[in-house]
Amino acid sequence: MPPGPRTRPAKTALSREAVVAAALRVVDQVGYDAASMRRVAAELETGPASLYVYVADRRELMEAVHDLALADVALPTDADGDWRARLELLIDRMVAALSAHADIAMAAIAGVPLGPHSLRVNEEVLRLLRVGGIDDAACAWAADLLGQYVASSALEQAVWHREQREIVDPDRATTEAMGAAFAGRIDGVYAALDPAEFPSIVALRPLLTGGGGDARASWKLRVIVDGLLAQG
Repeated sequence: MPPGPRTRPAKTALSREAVVAAALRVVDQVGYDAASMRRVAAELETGPASLYVYVADRRELMEAVHDLALADVALPTDADGDWRARLELLIDRMVAALSAHADIAMAAIAGVPLGPHSLRVNEEVLRLLRVGGIDDAACAWAADLLGQYVASSALEQAVWHREQREIVDPDRATTEAMGAAFAGRIDGVYAALDPAEFPSIVALRPLLTGGGGDARASWKLRVIVDGLLAQG
């Protein structure tokens, strides 16, 4: 009797690329800490031991996942402005790419990103810093500082998005509604503080919860770049 028609899709053929792509899907679903080798193996319908043919351990896998998250970051061109405008745009794109995948930016805090996509964007960061006149000796530390900014900003945005989904009905959620709900929760805590014990927080309360996230991020990045230029 001939075999019947296939009733389920064929399993993905194992390869390093398939393992990393599956791990990225798992991170999207459960987050960095919960993305275990066992979960990734289950995503691929195989056993955890099969993964070690392609990666040495979970750390190497998460570094590769972080690198994959940066794969679609487009490098700015001359049409995007001067070196500073292009640098800030590139940093923003890196933050956006990482924050779109839960808290995968944790991999950059746990280790030094050395994958091909990380090297590609870091090369451009260093090139733009040099074009901007940043001293070579300062460029290495500047790239490190900007890398920390990217990781922390991506984590902040990822947490913000997760918390908004928990606060706001997802069927009616908008960026404005989520932002208002988040700010409202923080403002509620500040409003209940004793002015005698927390005079600065109470005095600055409207400013602490005001302003959009994009405006705050732009200000932080401007301060970093201004500081680098001032070092020269």
